[in-house]
Amino acid sequence: MEGSLNKKTIWRIIIILSILLSTIFSNLALAQSDHLSKFSPKVVVLTAFLPEYNAWQNEKFNRNIEISGLIKPLSCDERDVCIVMTGEGEMNAAIALTIMIKDASLNLSKTIFIRSGISGGVDDPSSAYGSVYINSWVTSWSFGHHYLNDQKRLDWMQPGCSNYALPGHCNEYTQNLYENLAYKIDDHLLNIAQESIKNLQLENSPKAIQLDKVFGLSTTPTIKIGAVVAGDDYWIGIENEAIAKKIVKLYSNNAANYTDTAMEDIGDVAALSKFGLENHYLSIRSVSDIDVPEPGKTDEQAWKTINPHETHLAIKNVVLVTKKIVDEILQY
Repeated sequence: MEGSLNKKTIWRIIIILSILLSTIFSNLALAQSDHLSKFSPKVVVLTAFLPEYNAWQNEKFNRNIEISGLIKPLSCDERDVCIVMTGEGEMNAAIALTIMIKDASLNLSKTIFIRSGISGGVDDPSSAYGSVYINSWVTSWSFGHHYLNDQKRLDWMQPGCSNYALPGHCNEYTQNLYENLAYKIDDHLLNIAQESIKNLQLENSPKAIQLDKVFGLSTTPTIKIGAVVAGDDYWIGIENEAIAKKIVKLYSNNAANYTDTAMEDIGDVAALSKFGLENHYLSIRSVSDIDVPEPGKTDEQAWKTINPHETHLAIKNVVLVTKKIVDEILQY
């Protein structure tokens, strides 16, 4: 009797285990099937506003994915390269990236994100209108304290250690745990981007050449490695440019120099970092204007008369460079 009961107990255990294992494997299969059924873009090109977005409309983006919360659908081509408009500013960029990552129809775990847009360029002879920067650093303009110093000049002080860092880590600004102050772009992605644009000739325009001469710049646009300062505060001026240089030097531990200013990039990479995707990001920016007034004008005059832009050329060149980078990424 006792032996018979033991056999029954063993069989019951076997049956229960079989049911449990069957359920587990069934759930795993469903999860895997669900994961595979999601669309996984290879590249998503991020644009901020209509002129940047419209510059891609001659491409064959014939698959539109409606995602609640985005300004426009995610539009993709047969190579699984997609274009999206996030809206302007770091907040809108961060919201758009989060919406896409959390969307149930997408799997973005292997996607490369490329911010492709125009920017203000540093007042430097080599920063001709239409030049393109492949940014190796993305830094925040907004954190810290922007103020008028005792000489009534614009100045900036970095945020206090207790506001952003773990105790004993005050100099570690990059990809810190508390705030999003600075990100170093992944070296592997940066190398791919640099490799893709070898011997690429940028376009130029009579208007750009004329403006280059006004600012005392080179009249030939080039492609260089840069460091972008990103924030929603749209600024112009020699004092603000000095602050931008200080920010990049501090946050990068003197590894980078300020070259361009934009509005979305820090929001992009900060959002991606929350999902472990910060090393899937590139920032490509072209010079549409210079971040100081033209010679002989004050900051206020620059605002009242609108500092000279060459947006058309800048958009044309940033798209040209981004396409080459996308083609190179697809080879891997």
